[in-house]
Amino acid sequence: MFTIHRGDCLESMRTLPDNSVDSIVTDPPYGISFMGNRWDCDVPSTNVWTECLRVLKPGSHLLAFASPRTQHRMAARIEAAGFEIRDMIAWVYGSGFPKSRDVSQAMERYMAGEQLDPATTSIRPGVYRVTAFLREARNRAGWTNRQLDELFDTNGMAGHWTTTGSQPAVPSPQQWEILKAALGFGDELDALVADLGATNRPESGGQDEGRRTRGFLQSLIKYKDAPPAGGWGTALKPALEPITMARKPPVGSVTNNVMVHGTGALNIAGCRIGKDLIKVEGRRCGGEQIYSAIQRDDYTGGRHSGRWPANLLHDGGEDVTDVLGEAARFFYCPKASKKDREAGNTHPTVKPTDLMRYLCRLVTPPGGLVLDPFMGSGSTGKAAMLEGFRFIGCELSDDYAAIAQARIERSAQDAA
Repeated sequence: MFTIHRGDCLESMRTLPDNSVDSIVTDPPYGISFMGNRWDCDVPSTNVWTECLRVLKPGSHLLAFASPRTQHRMAARIEAAGFEIRDMIAWVYGSGFPKSRDVSQAMERYMAGEQLDPATTSIRPGVYRVTAFLREARNRAGWTNRQLDELFDTNGMAGHWTTTGSQPAVPSPQQWEILKAALGFGDELDALVADLGATNRPESGGQDEGRRTRGFLQSLIKYKDAPPAGGWGTALKPALEPITMARKPPVGSVTNNVMVHGTGALNIAGCRIGKDLIKVEGRRCGGEQIYSAIQRDDYTGGRHSGRWPANLLHDGGEDVTDVLGEAARFFYCPKASKKDREAGNTHPTVKPTDLMRYLCRLVTPPGGLVLDPFMGSGSTGKAAMLEGFRFIGCELSDDYAAIAQARIERSAQDAA
């Protein structure tokens, strides 16, 4: 059985009774403006997590994905709502792609005085005011952009300094002083140029620190034709997503809470991990497949065989197993495949069903009710149906809610 609420999750959750939900497993906005989407401009507010706390039964667990950059803010707001932070699970994968700017390739423009990456669409306030001012000053003085380039021994920078269109740039404060003398304008924009060009280039001089800085900048230029790994960049390769594990405070002892409410404990036996890759129906498998095989006659390890569930999950890829070695025998789950996403699923951050099944199983009592306030395309709901749980999902987007409805319905039919 499942229910989908379309609209704001805060309003939807307010319709649910107190202490009525057994677990929350969710992939909320990370607050990193993913792909420029407005819904990802911030992590959920404390008010949202307070409502989650209200609807959960005492002792129930919350699992919330996050970005490494904003995990601290997510966990702080969850804790401020009244939850106990119990742990952080790291889902590790080898397929992340570095989203780094190659600083080496940008050094020529930087040393020439360009303050902005021409490829960016984000223009700092005040830049076009400076370029318009310079264009008028150039025209009054009867100069051309070619003459300005000759003055600074650059090739095309004057066009960026005087443009009305794309790729605007602001001269450095030192270049600005030269332009003032050459074009004969005053100091009315000095403060703005100083602010936009706050990162000064090293001046020529005899001090040791200056020589070391210039040597470093020159070394970056030498790497400008090398791949990003050979030079200097701005970001690390993404390889994990943290999952905050929190719990609504139990009433009395955990034992008493479990007896009264059925919540408060983790399903350790149901989530043990096979010690080694084993053969099931002639195939080598691990992790989720091993758990599924535990219930069948062709597995002889016993229900309680395997490693204790850890706060590390990984995707089983070669990049991860090469690093972890023997430690790679933890539960693993790759990112969502095209088949797992299902046809027509346009959501950009689909989580794999096997991973969501594992997480739902870990924190939900048999037959329990799972809530996902940020349902997206329904991976948690799909997982809950396959695990035999009940499900409530909230989704702001009608398009994603429709996708989730279809995916969850199919899973409910498969599980029947």
